[in-house]
Amino acid sequence: MFRNVHLRLILTNWGILVLLFLFLAAGTYLMAIAHRPEPSGYMLPVAGFLVLSAMGSLLMANRAMIPIQHAWRRQQDFLAGASHELRTPLAVIQANLDIVRSNRGEAVSDQEHWLNNMQEESAHMAKIVDSLLFLARSGSRQQALNKQWFDLAQVLEAAVAEALQAMAEAGGVTLSIDAEAGIMLYGDAQRIQQLIGILADNAIRYTPWGGSIEIKAYRLLGLVVIEVTDSGEGISAEHLSRIFDGFYQTDPARAKGGAGLGLAMAKSIVDSHGGNIDASSKLGAGTTFIIRLPFS
Repeated sequence: MFRNVHLRLILTNWGILVLLFLFLAAGTYLMAIAHRPEPSGYMLPVAGFLVLSAMGSLLMANRAMIPIQHAWRRQQDFLAGASHELRTPLAVIQANLDIVRSNRGEAVSDQEHWLNNMQEESAHMAKIVDSLLFLARSGSRQQALNKQWFDLAQVLEAAVAEALQAMAEAGGVTLSIDAEAGIMLYGDAQRIQQLIGILADNAIRYTPWGGSIEIKAYRLLGLVVIEVTDSGEGISAEHLSRIFDGFYQTDPARAKGGAGLGLAMAKSIVDSHGGNIDASSKLGAGTTFIIRLPFS
């Protein structure tokens, strides 16, 4: 995911450093030639300038490597998260398969419980793989979008219809939509619906009984703004800056059953539409996700 970014950073930063080094070396040489002292008189200052140039280049190189190292650590964390999330359903499938194999004399109907467990975990694993494929294609700009003009209010209604509304009601949460009428957006309606579904599902999971979730959509300064606000647990400042990283989860998040890919996918969808997404939150007071999209 980060290979092309790393390559561009390395080539750009090292190219600048080489040019700087050559510039300083050439300047030092020209200064020495202009003064034309005896060889023993200018060799020392020339050497001094070259040493200082080399030291400066090394310091700049070390500084240039910081974002590359940071991106590499995130990539390692992502791979570790993927391994963890895939290993868990595989372990469950293997355990249930061992039970079925040990009961070979029983009819299929008698082993339905273990077979259902394997089916559920297989579906869960397939969903993780699909999410990984989506993110990989987005990172390499291979994700195809079916863009057309659509009514944003209708897409928002479709995103929370039936399943999410039922999920909210089961959790004692009020889910409402306040969308400005007549907003026509040029983009992939299915992906925008998926985006809202991800944010609404996330909000429902972290909003306690009696809480509320509101989805707003309106025009502002030539942009379409979508806000998803909940009255849930909130996110601490230390985690807020990394919530869009793939597989990044706080400890409470792991108890909610998510793989930690939803918000990474949400950001990828927004990025592919030329917009941006950010979040503001306060512990115990809820979270607001704000999406800004161009009309086309």
